[in-house]
Amino acid sequence: MIELNTERLRILALNAESLRLLIDNPKKLELQLSLKKSDSFLDAELQQAMEIRHAKLVRDKENYMWYTNWLIVSKSQNCSVGGIMLKGLPNDYGEVVVGYYTLPEYQGNGYMTETINSMKNWLLSKPNVKFVVADTEKDNIASHRVLEKSGAVLYKETAELLYWRFG
Repeated sequence: MIELNTERLRILALNAESLRLLIDNPKKLELQLSLKKSDSFLDAELQQAMEIRHAKLVRDKENYMWYTNWLIVSKSQNCSVGGIMLKGLPNDYGEVVVGYYTLPEYQGNGYMTETINSMKNWLLSKPNVKFVVADTEKDNIASHRVLEKSGAVLYKETAELLYWRFG
């Protein structure tokens, strides 16, 4: 399992089996990873996103890190505080798209800003990656702030979404 570390966080790339557990049996995943038990579960929208990630992951297990959810673990609390997903291999322009979530009880602690900074630096060090891209809903002000604090630049807008880029 690939792991990134920051001062406060461990960021773990889940393999196919671990991602399946996150979707179907998060308590068992916590036990498997020796994490503190929590009462947090993925909502229906996140479960659907994880199902999409899992389907792509099992088709290309060799490149699992590019398709999976990376679990964000607080070192001091030894529990999951959220996740960040890579949405595939770099495209022809060298772009990698990320999506992320912080569990509600851990929002406002800077965990996602720390995660985004670590992940973007790691990704931009990869040979085929020139840009890290994130899209956010226009009304998700907290997510906009995370991206701004991490140095992302707003570069595109649709009726519903804002597109941000690091590079």
